[in-house]
Amino acid sequence: MVRAKRAPYMGRRHPLDGVFMSHYRRPGVGGAIYFFTVVTYERQPSLTLPPMRQALRESLTLAAAKRPFETIAMVLLPDHLHCLWQLPEGDADFGTRWRLIKARATRAVAALGLGLADGSPSRARRREHTVWQRRFWEHLIRDDDDFRRHADYIHYNPVKHGYVRQPREWPYSTFAKFVRRGWYGPNWGAAEPENIVGWEAAGE
Repeated sequence: MVRAKRAPYMGRRHPLDGVFMSHYRRPGVGGAIYFFTVVTYERQPSLTLPPMRQALRESLTLAAAKRPFETIAMVLLPDHLHCLWQLPEGDADFGTRWRLIKARATRAVAALGLGLADGSPSRARRREHTVWQRRFWEHLIRDDDDFRRHADYIHYNPVKHGYVRQPREWPYSTFAKFVRRGWYGPNWGAAEPENIVGWEAAGE
């Protein structure tokens, strides 16, 4: 398990200040930004396997074409993912989107003979594949501080779980996108951001 230092933001501007400041909404109102945690069935370490990554990528793309949303930030860990989505104005139906994504990804990996581990009797009766936990966790982003904390948590997550020493070393996240857009420097996360020290997101 690798360990990281902590880095305070005191006395300097956070790199994400104001990036999405006009998009915070009340619960159930369209156009909001949400944080999600989605977990594999019984924490099976499958999400970073090439077939599952491809299935999930295609499922996200097709779901966004059918029911638009923007993925602002995302990280894949072997047994769970975190992401930030922005939904369109007038649309707060993230549940249908996740059902589409999970169902299509499940069909894709099932066609390859994956996702067929023994599950509960109720799953067996329903002939359900054991890829995902049935539920997911969501959180409405309420303000700039909340957005920064969740974006930082997403990109620091591989370090938190001991997979790498710095976020830039983990290939399955949007960290590189944030660097290209100037929201992070390439060495961001060399030390643990102060705003997530001792804090854990929903569903972790």
